[in-house]
Amino acid sequence: MADKDHEAALAELLGEVGPLDDKKAGADAGHRSSNGVHTGEDDVSVERELNLGPLDITSERDNDVFAALEEGGLDLDLVKYADHDVVRSVMENSDATDLKQRAKAVEDKLQSVEMESIKDYVAESDNMLELHAQIQSCDGILGDMESLLSGFKTELGKISTEIRSLQDQSQSMGIKLRNRKAAERGLSAFVDSITLPPDLVRAIAEEDVSERYLSALADLDRRLKSVEANPSARASKAAEDVVPELERLKATACAKSREFLMARFYSLRKPKTNVQILQQNSIMPYKYLVTFLANHAPAILTEVRACYVDTMSKVLRQAIHGYVSSLRSLQQDIASRTDLLGAEENAASGGAGSFFAQFGGAKSAAALKNRSSVFSLGSRAAVLGNLETTPPLIVHQVQSQGLKVPHEALFRSSHKLVMDTATFEYLFCVEFWQQDRTIFNDVFAPTIATMEENLQLGLAHGGASNVFGGNFDAIGLLLMILINREHRVVMSRRRVPCLDHYLDGVNMTLWPKFKEVFDAHLQSVLAANVNAMFKDDVRAHYVARRYAEFAASMIALGGGGSMANGESDGFIGDGQLESNLERLRFAVHALLQKVAKMFPGKKRGTVFLFNNFDTICAVVREARPIFLKYDENGGGQTFSNETFKFFDEQLAAQSDAFVEEELADHFGPLIEFIKSAEALQKGAEGEEGQAPSLQQATQLMRDFADRWKGAIERIHAEVIKNFGNLQRGMDVLQRTLSQLLVYYTRFTGPDGVLAQMGPDGAALCKDAVTNPAFMYEIKRHSQSRIN
Repeated sequence: MADKDHEAALAELLGEVGPLDDKKAGADAGHRSSNGVHTGEDDVSVERELNLGPLDITSERDNDVFAALEEGGLDLDLVKYADHDVVRSVMENSDATDLKQRAKAVEDKLQSVEMESIKDYVAESDNMLELHAQIQSCDGILGDMESLLSGFKTELGKISTEIRSLQDQSQSMGIKLRNRKAAERGLSAFVDSITLPPDLVRAIAEEDVSERYLSALADLDRRLKSVEANPSARASKAAEDVVPELERLKATACAKSREFLMARFYSLRKPKTNVQILQQNSIMPYKYLVTFLANHAPAILTEVRACYVDTMSKVLRQAIHGYVSSLRSLQQDIASRTDLLGAEENAASGGAGSFFAQFGGAKSAAALKNRSSVFSLGSRAAVLGNLETTPPLIVHQVQSQGLKVPHEALFRSSHKLVMDTATFEYLFCVEFWQQDRTIFNDVFAPTIATMEENLQLGLAHGGASNVFGGNFDAIGLLLMILINREHRVVMSRRRVPCLDHYLDGVNMTLWPKFKEVFDAHLQSVLAANVNAMFKDDVRAHYVARRYAEFAASMIALGGGGSMANGESDGFIGDGQLESNLERLRFAVHALLQKVAKMFPGKKRGTVFLFNNFDTICAVVREARPIFLKYDENGGGQTFSNETFKFFDEQLAAQSDAFVEEELADHFGPLIEFIKSAEALQKGAEGEEGQAPSLQQATQLMRDFADRWKGAIERIHAEVIKNFGNLQRGMDVLQRTLSQLLVYYTRFTGPDGVLAQMGPDGAALCKDAVTNPAFMYEIKRHSQSRIN
C-alpha cells in the first residue's frame, strides 16, 4: 500500500515540474485560470500515460508529497522512472542537477501562486459575504418550512389516530347492526307466525275458494308450519292465545277445501260433460288444496281421493264401454268358421256369430257380404298408417257415409281412445295428486277390466266376436297384433308407462288366438276331402288361389322369408310365423299333388299343377314385409321370399314335365327311337334290343315331314286352351318347340342318330327339315297370340 502511495506522489511531482524545465513543454503551456488550476497538453498527456488524476495545488499537499518521496527512497524512484520524458529532461538539465533545489524552486512558485490566489479570494470577499448572507437567509426560510411541515406531520398523526378510532367505532356499530337485524328477523318471523292478520282470518273463514283464497291458504300453511317447526314459539305465552285460533282456521280451511273438491268431482258425473276440459280448467288450478290437505288433514285427503277414484273410474268406464258399444253399427263381418283354406267352395256360410253379440245383437242369416277380404290383405294394411296421429272413429260420421269397417279398424279406434284417455288421466293424476302414480291404477282399473273382458269374450271359442276378436280372420288378428305393437311404441314415445301391462296382456292374448286360427287353416288343408274338391278343370284350384292371397298377406304383415344375413325377417320371436308358413306351404303342395293325380291323364295333372303353381307365384312374387325400410333408389333391407322360391322351383319342374309329355303325345315314336338308338350307340349297360333299322328311321323321317307343322299347330292350340296365363303359356310353347328342335337335331344332325347309321342313314338327312324352317315356326307361333 505504501509503494502505491509513493508512486502516486512521485508521478504527481513529475507532472508538476515537467512544464518548468522542458522548453518544448514550457512553450506550449497554458495560462492559469482565475481559480489557480493549470491546464496544458503535456499535463494531459502525462496524466494519460501515468493514469494520474489532477493535483490539488496547496502547500500542505506538497509537503505530503515530498515527505512520501523521502520516505520511499528518491534514488530508487529516479532509477525506476529514468526513461520518462520528464525525468530525463530534468536529469539532463545542468541547472537542475540537485533535486532538492528544484523542489525548493517549485515550493517557492507554489507559494507565489498561493498568494495570488489569496488576493483573488480577498478581491471577491464582498461577493462571498453577500453569498453567505443569502445562504443564511435560505437557511432561515428552510427552517420555517421545516417547522411548518413538522406541524403538518403532527396534525396528520392526530387525524390518523382519529380515523382509527372511527374505524373501530364503525366496526362495533356494524356488528351491533347485524345482531339487531338478526334479532329483528327472528322476532319478526316469530311475531308474523304467532299473529293472525284480520284479512287472513276473514279470507279463510268467509270467502269462497278462488285464486285469492289459495293465496290466503298458502299464508295459513306457512304460519302453521312455522309454529309447528319452532318449539320455542309453541311454548311462548303468545302461542297460548294464537295456536287455538290457528287450529280453528285450519279446520275451516280443510272443510272448505274438502267441500270444494267434492263438488268439483261430482260435477264430472253429469251426462255429456267434457271431462278432460273440466279437469284441466276447473280442477287443475286448485291442486294446492291437495297439498294443503296432505300437510294438515291426511284423513280428509283420503276421503277426497276415494271420491275422485270412484267418480272417475265410473265416468271413464262408462265412456269407453259406450264408445265400444257404439262401434257395433260399424261392424263388417269378414270371416266365419267355414272361411278356411281347405273348406269346400260351396260350404254354407255361418258360425262365428255377431260381431257385437255380447252387447245383445244377433247375427243376420244373410251370407256375409264382403268375401274379398277373407284371404287377401288388400287395402286393410292402411290401418297401420299414422297410428299416433289418426283420431278414433266418430261413429255418427261413419254411419252417415254408410261405411262398414273391419275388426282391426275398430280395434285400432277403441284402443286409440283408451291410450289418449289413459295418457291424459295419468298426467293429470301425477300433477294434481302430488306425483301419486297409484291413483291412476285405481281410477283406470275398471276400464282396463272392461277392455280385457271384451277381448276375452271376442276371442272365446264358440262365442261371438267383437271389436277385439274375429274368430277366424287370421289377417285381422295379425293386423291387431301389429297395431298393438305400434301402440306400445307410441306409449313408450310419450313416456307414459301406465298401459304397459295391459298392452302386454293384449299381445299375449292375441298371439295364441292367431296361432289357433292359423292351425285351423292348416288343418283344413291337411284334412281336405280330395274327392269333393276334384273337378275336371285344369285351371287354378280355389285352394291355390286362397293360399296365394293368404300367403302374400302373411308375408306382407309378418315376414315368412329370410334377410340377406340369413336371419328370420319375422317380427315374431324365433320366427314362428315363418315356421307356420312353411308347414302350410308343404300342406298345400301335397293337397294339389293329390288333386292332380285324380285327372284321367298325366298331362292334364301336370297342366293343373303348372297353373296352380303359376297362380301362386304370380301373387306372392311381389309380396314383401311392409315394415321393411327402403330408400328412394330401391335399396335398403333385402328380403328372400321363401314361398316364392319354393313354388317357382315346382313350376319349373312341371314346365319340364309338360314339355316332355306334350312331345311324347305328338312325336312319341320318334323320341323313343332317338333315345333307344343313342343308348345302343353309346353301349349303355343292361340295354337290350335290336339295333335301330334304317327302314324304321326312313318311316319316322317321312312321318315327321308330313305332320310336323300340323303337330305344332295342335301343340299351340293345346297350350292356348290349357294355360290361363297366356304369357306363361307362350313361354311353355317356346320351350316345347325348342325341345322338339333339340330332339330333331339329335336325330338328323351331323352327330345325330342317322349319321351314326352309316352312309344310308346320312343320306336320309338330306331330306330333313332345316333349322331356319323350325325357327320360323317357333317364332311365328310364339308371337301369334302375344301380338
